[in-house]
Amino acid sequence: MQEWKTIIQQRPGDHRTHAADVKCEFFNPGGSIKDRIAHTMIQEAEHAGLVKPGVTRFVEPTSGNTGIGLALAAAVKGYKCTIVTPDKNSDEKMSTQNLLGAEIIQTPSNVRHHDPDSYISVTKKILKEDPDAFCLDQYSNKYNSLTHHEHTAVEILDALGSVDMFVEGIGGDFVPEVLDKHVIDQVVKPNDYESFNMSRELIRKEGLLCGGSSGAITYAAVQAAKEHNLGPHQKVVVILPDGIRNYMTKFVNDQWMEAHLFKPVPERDFPWWSRHISKLNIIRNVPSIGESSSCLEAIAVMEQKHSNVAFIVNGDGLLKGVVTKDSLRAAATNPKCNNPLDFHDKAIKHVLKNHQKIIENKENPTVGLAARILDIAPFVAVVEEYKNGNNNSPGLIPKGIITSDVVLDFILKHQNHI
Repeated sequence: MQEWKTIIQQRPGDHRTHAADVKCEFFNPGGSIKDRIAHTMIQEAEHAGLVKPGVTRFVEPTSGNTGIGLALAAAVKGYKCTIVTPDKNSDEKMSTQNLLGAEIIQTPSNVRHHDPDSYISVTKKILKEDPDAFCLDQYSNKYNSLTHHEHTAVEILDALGSVDMFVEGIGGDFVPEVLDKHVIDQVVKPNDYESFNMSRELIRKEGLLCGGSSGAITYAAVQAAKEHNLGPHQKVVVILPDGIRNYMTKFVNDQWMEAHLFKPVPERDFPWWSRHISKLNIIRNVPSIGESSSCLEAIAVMEQKHSNVAFIVNGDGLLKGVVTKDSLRAAATNPKCNNPLDFHDKAIKHVLKNHQKIIENKENPTVGLAARILDIAPFVAVVEEYKNGNNNSPGLIPKGIITSDVVLDFILKHQNHI
């Protein structure tokens, strides 16, 4: 399959046309560019005599595609594999790694790296206790970058001969040891709106079933090409590192995009559709618990208030998470959690991974928006944006929830009149 494609981009309000050659790394077997480094890191560990098939267990802390690439390579080469990952990771990624035979240990995503329950700390604990456990550590492994130096770069030069601008890579909030910042001339920081809408544009206009990281990188490439006035005869290379598979319940879904205000809600000729959510009979008596409250305390307060939902707030009343009876039930029965649920444990460790919310005092949220979100969520949390004196927004204050019953009741009362 052809891994190269030339795309043409012309942004609204800009008469210039920008072309780029994109390298479709999501055509790799595991669906991302991380397949490359997983294979090379294992191969070099074998050459150095550090690992042995059938004996060594790879243990890797990862929140991204490296887990899939490593699970894939380990399955083919006959190694045991454990992926330690924050529980915010997508269900698509979890299912893929599980199907490849990897053990998955999920850890709370709302803890710091040095916390004993973080995915970094849990990995260190496993390595200390299991003499056959081995961590490739993509963030410090020199073969991470050498893989691209000796293979990816060679492929690009063989295909194009020369390059005027190259965009590869998207990172988190820290600088890994293997990154050589001296070779980077510019960093562009797209937001989620720009990234996901560019991904959808690449899918719709170019037929490239790429992922969110690919959209972010393409957006950055277009911005840089405009800024540096690159002409039609100059070669711009963009790496598309990931595919659509891990985003099927996220930016691929229209309702998810609308819930995050990345896409406008479609217009409907219903008398109730455009009414403000304040017209709904929002459930306001949702209980709140503190950050140190236990699971048992969460259940007790939900029982007392006849609610299936509880907000977790900090000392200032700002929302830190949402817990439900169902999320606690799932934690008690999920074999992939690091430890069986201790109901005396803090409830904040078992919050809903993905809860949808509407900010009541921002962007004129409508009943139609609430109805669309309820297509993909059991309820919608209604929150208010908190602003301090400096006009910043450090948090959200929970105000209630909207359920399907609430919206359906409103529809029945207003379907024939405003």
